[in-house]
Amino acid sequence: MKKNLFIVFIAVAAICFGHQAKAQVKPTATSGPVTVNINLTDAISITLGADPTVNFDYLTAADYAASKTVTKASHFTVISNKPYNLSVTAMGTFQPAGGPDLDIVTVNVPASTANGGTPVPNVPLSTTASALVNGSTASKGAIYTVEYTISDPASLLNLTGSTYNTTVTYTATQQ
Repeated sequence: MKKNLFIVFIAVAAICFGHQAKAQVKPTATSGPVTVNINLTDAISITLGADPTVNFDYLTAADYAASKTVTKASHFTVISNKPYNLSVTAMGTFQPAGGPDLDIVTVNVPASTANGGTPVPNVPLSTTASALVNGSTASKGAIYTVEYTISDPASLLNLTGSTYNTTVTYTATQQ
């Protein structure tokens, strides 16, 4: 029996010593180059505010005796990745025909909302593009206030009671 026990002991010892503990070899860390591109395209946009319509209301005799200014806060927003200029153009004369001359209305951007640019004061409406702000800085959302003024309503006298309108377009052009 001692012999059998000795054989079992030898067998167990052989099994235990036969399995050697080996350290695991981790793979060597490697790296590869990765290219990161930032592809830019010149981008510019104008978005009109919630209420873009400008109304000059002449309802009483006193209205015809003084200048009127309609201020449109947050009139439009410009997004541009480069400096830009703003211009204003009337798409046509006031309709219906026989209405006032376009230049009765002047447009002004207060310096406080010119986004670092130089505003041109009191720009009369015209069918030719007219500079409104020069050299505005690049922006992810410049908000413009615009003042529309009729300084001398005398040319409104003798006109038929009606609503006279034209369409005004603002253009932002990158420098």
